[in-house]
Amino acid sequence: MKTTRKGTSPIITIGSGNVEHILEYDGEIQIGRKHIVTSYELFGGSCINYSLRLIAAGMDVFPIPFIGKDQHGHDIRKYLIKIGLERDLNKKALQFISSEDFLFPNVQTPKAIIVVHQGHRTIFSQGLPIRKNIEEHFQNRLDLLCNLVSYNTGSVMIGHISVDGDKHKPGIISRKTINTYFNKFFLFANFGNSQIKHGVDFWINDLAHIDLFQLNLEEIRRLFNQSGRNSSLNEIIKFLREHSITAVITINRFGAIGTYKDGSDGIVLAWPQKIRKIIDPTGAGDAFASGMISSLNGNKYFTFKDFLSAIVEGRSWASYACTTLGASGNCPDKNTLDTFRKKYSNASHKLIEVTKPNYAEQIMDLIDRAY
Repeated sequence: MKTTRKGTSPIITIGSGNVEHILEYDGEIQIGRKHIVTSYELFGGSCINYSLRLIAAGMDVFPIPFIGKDQHGHDIRKYLIKIGLERDLNKKALQFISSEDFLFPNVQTPKAIIVVHQGHRTIFSQGLPIRKNIEEHFQNRLDLLCNLVSYNTGSVMIGHISVDGDKHKPGIISRKTINTYFNKFFLFANFGNSQIKHGVDFWINDLAHIDLFQLNLEEIRRLFNQSGRNSSLNEIIKFLREHSITAVITINRFGAIGTYKDGSDGIVLAWPQKIRKIIDPTGAGDAFASGMISSLNGNKYFTFKDFLSAIVEGRSWASYACTTLGASGNCPDKNTLDTFRKKYSNASHKLIEVTKPNYAEQIMDLIDRAY
């Protein structure tokens, strides 16, 4: 089905790509016992998740996934092209995906095994071996983008980048991306384990250039712990405000917390939508991010009101993702999202609540105790 596309700023997605082997089990997993499962093979990883969801919703996307010149890498590229053609993706974006050096040489596309059971998921994933020439190849892709995309505005989404875990060149790809685009495009980041392990102090200067930062509660605690900092939610929020970092902290299926710049507008509590059944929460965080970026659409100077609208949109995308299997196996078009949003927005209460800072501390303490 073709998607009617509106004029949008380009979105550059950078991060992981992998093959997902999903094992679905209706009952409760018990270690040491045999389980009869239904299996599926899909594609995932932050870059692929962002790209497929945004392309399906009518956005023009230029992905740089760290996938190899192997069968899995070719399969992922073919699928991106297939979805792009079905949704009338911009010709330059299709050209970028189809170009000869889309796949990374000397890289093996990672695999992940995801066990889905009773609305929960457990993930076993391979890391991306750090190979030579990855940085050089990545730079070539950025150079091609500069020649291909001559837009004045756009967005860059930085996801999990395994190469950033290299102890000899820590954070090399994320920092190269930020330095290239921070004064040009809207910058979003949702770090993975390889970036989190360096700690918040390592990234503090880079975060100053990020327009919107997202992690889940467990991840942001680890980010602060790695630098030996207090990782209580109140202290995390205080730190983000002091450094004017606009951020969203997701709390799995229980909604999200947002803070805008210096925090003078208060804490944003995004209560979860009351969907009937959670099938698989895999990729919900990436869906949340994609929804926010689709709303902000390259606007580096977004207001607090824009921030609220982006969170509302992100929550709808994430909620929809929880009703389907896999991280991006079923990506809705704009009409499907609109129907879903209307259905569940009418059935939910307190979709967004803004709490002044002095009233929010008790709520943060309660969340810390619960998680």
